Amino acid sequence: MNRIGERRTPELKMLIVDDRKENLIAMQRILQSLECELFVASSGNEALSLTLRHDFALILLDVHMPEMDGFELAEILRSNEETKQIPIIFVTASNKEEQSVFKGYESGAVDYLFKPVNPDILLSKVRVFLELNMRKKELECIQSELERSNESLKEFAQVVSHDLRNPLNVISGLSELLLVRHSAGLNEKGKAYVSQIAETAGRMTALIADLLSYAQVNAKAAVVSEADLDEIVRLVVADLSATLEQCGGEVQVLDKLPVIAADSTQMYQLFQNLIGNGIKYHRPDCAPIVRISLQAPADVPEERSGVSVAIRIEDNGIGMKDDDIPHIFSAFRRLDNARGYEGTGLGLATVQKIVETHRGTLAVSSTLGQGTAFVITLPAEWSQDNAS
Repeated sequence: MNRIGERRTPELKMLIVDDRKENLIAMQRILQSLECELFVASSGNEALSLTLRHDFALILLDVHMPEMDGFELAEILRSNEETKQIPIIFVTASNKEEQSVFKGYESGAVDYLFKPVNPDILLSKVRVFLELNMRKKELECIQSELERSNESLKEFAQVVSHDLRNPLNVISGLSELLLVRHSAGLNEKGKAYVSQIAETAGRMTALIADLLSYAQVNAKAAVVSEADLDEIVRLVVADLSATLEQCGGEVQVLDKLPVIAADSTQMYQLFQNLIGNGIKYHRPDCAPIVRISLQAPADVPEERSGVSVAIRIEDNGIGMKDDDIPHIFSAFRRLDNARGYEGTGLGLATVQKIVETHRGTLAVSSTLGQGTAFVITLPAEWSQDNAS
């Protein structure tokens, strides 16, 4: 009996097909020590019926049988989507017919055994295929559990986000109401306390939003479509317009950005984090300027330069030391020179996850006190490799 939460050991099944009863008995005696369930069939039709009802790790298949020989059965199994991956070892009395052996491999055989079968060789070969099948099933179980876990985490993050945001909104609203309507009854220290409550609730709300974004990038598959990066950047700048106006900042888009195959929502998150950081982490004596431009993708052959897009996002902010660069994409990591700025430490971690999801690359260069440049290289087209 398996306990709750434990992974079950995959049940292995093997099929032996031979039209001679004495051969089936001999094979069963040799293989009975293995930890798998043995099935036998005395004809191709009986074997075909069993393969449609059971998931076999391996088939030991006699070549010469009446009605349907081993080659015909193997070709039928290979043409069926549900059975084409079952490995087949042909068992034959002839070891001299090269043409027959070649035909067997064409029909889908992965190996050959010749009669009379050597028990040690048979056990050795069978163990290899059973081990491979067990590993495959274990990986499938792990993949299934990961998918369920990701879905549960996503649902949990949404519920927690909703349940935490509601009381925080109440705290923020009541704090503002208290300052607006009842500030006359508060001394300066009281007003400072209420303001601090409102600011703390605001930071908590921002942290929840960033946590939810980070969790969604990790748990949710990319929804690929035509993503107009020029339009996405325009929307990001529009949404940051109040912040830009407050600090006298500017976002300069120096080149027209292309349309690529990507998840538009994640591209918005990527640009919002990088442009927002360029505005937020500006020097006190200098209005922030963020410049966005295209550049030739690095390490891409000229004949393939059209398949990748490299975008440079450069600011004139506080910058960082070279030693800090390897650590900036760690979740909740804040640099020493950024301690005076509000932030959750999740923005760049989210950016990195988005770039990884799109099979892109991310390069950073920075000078302390002068600014930072990020170069994002993304595939222009989405392939099966991106989705894997």
